[in-house]
Amino acid sequence: MNADSRFAELKTTGKLPSPSGVAMAVIELCRRDNVGVEEIGRAVRADPALSGRLIKFANSALHGNRRPVVSVPDAVRMVGITTVRQLVLGFSLLGQYRDGVCEVFDYQAFWSRSLAMAIAADALAQGMRCASPEESFTCGLLASIGRLALATLYPREVDELLSMRPVPDAARLAGLERERFATDHNELCAALLEDWHLPRVFIEAVYQHESGEAATLPAGSRARLLCDLLGLAAGIADFCLAEDTGRRQAVPALILAAAKLGLEEEALTSLTAQLVSEWKEWGKILEVPTRDVPPLEQVIEEAAEPPGPAADLVAPAGGEALTILAVDDDRPTLLVLEHLLRGLGYKVLTAHDGKSALATALSARPQIIISDWIMPGMDGINLCKALRQSEEGRQMYFIVLSALEQDDQLVEAFESGVDDYLTKPFTPRVLAARLRAGLRVVRLQEESQRDNENMRRFAAELAVANRRLQQAALTDSLTGLPNRRYGLERLEQEWAATSRNHRPLACLMVDVDSFKEVNDSYGHDLGDALLRHLGAIMRREVRAEDTVCRMGGEEFLIVLSDASLSTAMVLAERVRRSVAQSAFTSGQLTCKVTVSVGVALREPGMQRIEELVKVADNALYAAKDGGRNRVVGPRRAPLASHPGAAAGEVRARG
Repeated sequence: MNADSRFAELKTTGKLPSPSGVAMAVIELCRRDNVGVEEIGRAVRADPALSGRLIKFANSALHGNRRPVVSVPDAVRMVGITTVRQLVLGFSLLGQYRDGVCEVFDYQAFWSRSLAMAIAADALAQGMRCASPEESFTCGLLASIGRLALATLYPREVDELLSMRPVPDAARLAGLERERFATDHNELCAALLEDWHLPRVFIEAVYQHESGEAATLPAGSRARLLCDLLGLAAGIADFCLAEDTGRRQAVPALILAAAKLGLEEEALTSLTAQLVSEWKEWGKILEVPTRDVPPLEQVIEEAAEPPGPAADLVAPAGGEALTILAVDDDRPTLLVLEHLLRGLGYKVLTAHDGKSALATALSARPQIIISDWIMPGMDGINLCKALRQSEEGRQMYFIVLSALEQDDQLVEAFESGVDDYLTKPFTPRVLAARLRAGLRVVRLQEESQRDNENMRRFAAELAVANRRLQQAALTDSLTGLPNRRYGLERLEQEWAATSRNHRPLACLMVDVDSFKEVNDSYGHDLGDALLRHLGAIMRREVRAEDTVCRMGGEEFLIVLSDASLSTAMVLAERVRRSVAQSAFTSGQLTCKVTVSVGVALREPGMQRIEELVKVADNALYAAKDGGRNRVVGPRRAPLASHPGAAAGEVRARG
């Protein structure tokens, strides 16, 4: 049975997590092309809790709003219809599935982690250009919804999986889920997101965000960047919910994941502090539990502190003291072995049977294990076999003790993974000689691990450098805005998206009027400062999902996703008016400039983005020819102009 048919079968049960009736109505409205903000606002207001959460989001530090929002339509207008659809979906699920019949599944901890991951994804997206922060927030909030779905569908079986010890990691858990349910939480999550009509790129990123380096998404693609972003957001969320020991153990992986995204340690600590503060604030609003989290820099320092030296430990010649686990069910033999090992300068752990030795080995991770062969329950050979099944156990040097030295036994021992053997009774000299041989192997392994770590660190540093180069290649150094290359790539992405979902796409070409005169009159330094000032105005006036790019010189491109012609004209006029009303001051100099704006909308007959840009260019030329300081649409008719020239007409059309 393939994944689609399996999901269809599960859907017929009626038990899959589903948004509320109000949320579904809002989602359906948002999918219509001709729906208005007021109509969506009325639908959201039918659920007071949903209304409050949406207004809170619009006013939050996450969204970066500068004007207080007090009404639902204003909130819809502020965050955008596409984002509203996704937020309503996430907030509705959070409100409905706060508890359930699955006893071991911690519903409160699930939503606490999901909220922390959402806030982390939002904060990370603000420094990357692979998705908007609002979309990233929704992805983070819903990235683990497959776990909730399985707990809802199969509460008893999920209880059994979560009760396993040791607790399986994400990869192992997914494998166990596939064995029992013919699907796993990642696959089910992807199916739910697709059923809720989230964009395909987000579904692919969510599906593989737990895979780490094993992710198969193309390197450098938008989906892979989103996948890595969500992976780091998940690591930060786990860090927030972990206990002290777990936090310290998570630090190296967290720093490495951040480095791959170009986030250095200082930036990571700052972002984590911001996240914890916002996590607590959101937790109060959404009634989701949070907890106190120590500063990341403090945990990093604690994780880097070496353990205190043991009083009875002497380092062998040529290196640091090693830890040896001695295993024997005969108490006198174990005491003699422990005494000899301590006399040779090793740190010694002991176990009296194979099962307790296995637990100690996996938790303490000794470098060498010396075990008797014949023991009740799990003998020495089976202990070795069990250890060789784990990555940590394969690194341990294993010596087996035997009273017999027969060929068949030795062959069996070595085929089971044993590294060396020692015949009982043994002398201290022979024991020391065997250990020296083991020490050489352990040191070689440690050197190999250090080399691998150096390679990983080099790869992380290279990833940081590549990320910086990528950012520099896509950023205009003067204004800090995306540059021409990024603008055209973004337009290509939106073009492909609108080809699939048949949504409108528009762009604006903006040119500063008489900019040469500014440079000639005031100098290039002031001209550069003015361009930065104008870029900030444009970024402020457009919507959160829109992209402002500097094409070169005094020309800017604004990509408007999911925008009709009327919306594009309103945004263009808003930009023109804000520039015209803004005075730029530098020292004793004050100057005012205007801009001309050409508007283009993707028409059914267009085949390439060059055609769309050409229409915008032609409209811009028409605005220049018509007297500047005006907005001209794709039919070359002047639809907005400087105050006093058809201003009444603009208001009537707007």
